[in-house]
Amino acid sequence: MGLILYTPDEQDAVLEEAEIPWPLPGAPLPCVLATEDALLLAYYTKVRRSSVSSNVPNLVGGSSMGTIALVDFRFPAAYFSVPVSNEILDAHPLSARGLSNYKVFTVDHSSWIRRLTAAQYYHERPYPGAYSNSKHYIFVFHDSIFEAVADGITVQSFFSSMDDAEGRMLELLKGKAQ
Repeated sequence: MGLILYTPDEQDAVLEEAEIPWPLPGAPLPCVLATEDALLLAYYTKVRRSSVSSNVPNLVGGSSMGTIALVDFRFPAAYFSVPVSNEILDAHPLSARGLSNYKVFTVDHSSWIRRLTAAQYYHERPYPGAYSNSKHYIFVFHDSIFEAVADGITVQSFFSSMDDAEGRMLELLKGKAQ
C-alpha cells in the first residue's frame, strides 16, 4: 500500500487499546484539527438511537447527538489519514498482525518511529532521543484509518453533536496557541 509512510518489519507489534474509546461502527465521522505543535481527533463512539422503528436506518450526521471521544495528542510528531474502508482493511500492512475494524491500537517497536528517529541523523546536530517517549497510535474507522506518533494522549468523552465538538476542538486549539 503506497499511502502508508512506513514499511513494517518483523519488529512491529500491534496491540489493541481497550482503554481508548472505540469508534462507532458505520459513521464515526472523525474530525482532525492540527497545527505544527497540536493535534486533536474527535469521533463518535455511540449515537443515541431514535424512537423510530429499528427497521428504519438511523442516519448519523454532524448534528446527531452521541458520545464523542476527543483525543488530544501530547507532543505530536507526525500523523496521516488514509481512505481505507473496512472492506479493504487487509490492504494495510499491519492487518495480519491484529489490526481490525472499529478499534484503536498502538504499535510496539514501530518502524514508523524508528524511521523518524533515523531521520534525525540528517541534521547537523541530531537529537537521538527525540522520539524515545513516542507511541504509534492507529484508529480504524469505517472509511479511513488515522495514524499518529505522539508522546501520549488524553481522552475526553462527552455527550454532544460533532458540530459542537468541532467548536470545542477549535477553542482547545486556540488555548494551546496562547
